[in-house]
Amino acid sequence: MMASCQLFESKTDARVIAKVHDAFLYEDQLKEFNIPSGLTEKDSVALLTEFIDNWATKQLLLYESKQNMTQKKQDQFNKLVDDYKTDLFVSHYENGYVQKKLNTVISETEINQYYEKHKQSFLLKEDLVQARYIHLPLSYTNTSATKKLFTRFKIEDKTELKKIQLGFKKVDLNLENKWRTFDELLTSIPSIGNFKKSSLLVPNKFFQYKNDEGKFLVKFEKVLLVGEPGPVVYVKETIKQIVLNKRKLKLKKQLEKEIIKDALQTKDYTIFE
Repeated sequence: MMASCQLFESKTDARVIAKVHDAFLYEDQLKEFNIPSGLTEKDSVALLTEFIDNWATKQLLLYESKQNMTQKKQDQFNKLVDDYKTDLFVSHYENGYVQKKLNTVISETEINQYYEKHKQSFLLKEDLVQARYIHLPLSYTNTSATKKLFTRFKIEDKTELKKIQLGFKKVDLNLENKWRTFDELLTSIPSIGNFKKSSLLVPNKFFQYKNDEGKFLVKFEKVLLVGEPGPVVYVKETIKQIVLNKRKLKLKKQLEKEIIKDALQTKDYTIFE
């Protein structure tokens, strides 16, 4: 039978392939087992035999486990299996309902309103900064003019800095005013870690220094310390996820009410007094 490899042909009546105590492996169950193309008949048979042996091993282990388990424990496990199966089906149906009904558009107004109402829920666990920096070569001769552009930082200054930045070793002007953690800034310019952190984390703080790696110009525009509320732009994605989760929960509650109401009306659900 196995040598002919006809186990995968469609049969009107499923045949028993193997038996372990009261458990049976039927021919139809083998349809889910795909033999890779290109194998010899010998290798195909060996792979199929391994599959059947694995099934038998699991059944034997299951049988032995039940023999060494109290009926009470078996009932507990069976209930867990039933509960999991129920949760799996219900979750699939609920998620489909929510996906169909969910409004994923969240306005800036809604984000800001949520932020103002729950600002204390977004206290920072890391220091945040809006900062820019330029790392110049030691041989760079136009430091004073570049410093003037960097500190004044008007529109024309930004344009000029972008024109001459090929002469810099490294530059981040943070033109989009993005927030980053102080540790992220350290990753970009590790040498600022040599300075006392409290002396750096000051709004509108500019400082420059020089070491063996080059000359540095650094400007902290804004600073938020640990324990302060994070800026709304920094926690925006978190707020979006919270709002979406609340909408999902509301839809699930709505589904539960609808399905109970419909079942009562159709008499599919009856409470006996």
